[in-house]
Amino acid sequence: METVVINGTPRTELGKKATRALRKAGNVPCNLYGGKETLNFYAPVSEFRKLIYTPDFRLAEINLNGKTYKAIVKDSQFEPVKDSLMHLDFQELVDNVKVKVYIPLKLTGTPKGIILGGKLEQSFRKLHLLALPKDIPTEIVIDVTDMGLGSIKRIKEIELPGVTLLHAPSNPFAKVQIPRTVVEEVAAPAAAAAPAAGAPAAAAPAADAKKDDKKK
Repeated sequence: METVVINGTPRTELGKKATRALRKAGNVPCNLYGGKETLNFYAPVSEFRKLIYTPDFRLAEINLNGKTYKAIVKDSQFEPVKDSLMHLDFQELVDNVKVKVYIPLKLTGTPKGIILGGKLEQSFRKLHLLALPKDIPTEIVIDVTDMGLGSIKRIKEIELPGVTLLHAPSNPFAKVQIPRTVVEEVAAPAAAAAPAAGAPAAAAPAADAKKDDKKK
């Protein structure tokens, strides 16, 4: 699993004024919690680019006070107009403590249904899971080659050792949508056969008319 090194500096002053000064100087205020103590630090915004601006899951290795901490990003705040990074919360990874993380879900292979004109739909780009640090996967890869038209893959079909998926088991994560043209082709013969099925009923009044003529 790829790790991004963050060289942090302890914050000696807290509060809004000190925080504004840090950001003005191009730094990002951060918190690190989940271990024996909560630590406040900062680092230049450039230190976080490979950690934040990526769809991949990456660990952080924070160097602070002469110690190294393994951590994951738990929360991030961005300036609403400029979209610049303003604050980060990290959770320290402890060997025997499970953590909740979002891991990228990647579908591989070309579904059989695609060849027949179907369209693959992916419901989740990331999956929420609970696991010990040693069991956290870098990504979750699922082969969808066997999916035909109308096929659906659900969360309950994903098995990961030591991992608990925090989604309803019945939730679909992939589906091969049947194209409209195929639906119309199937419906057309049925529609054409409908009048033939109703023909005997339409002929009934004519038979009744003949009976009336014989009575006369």
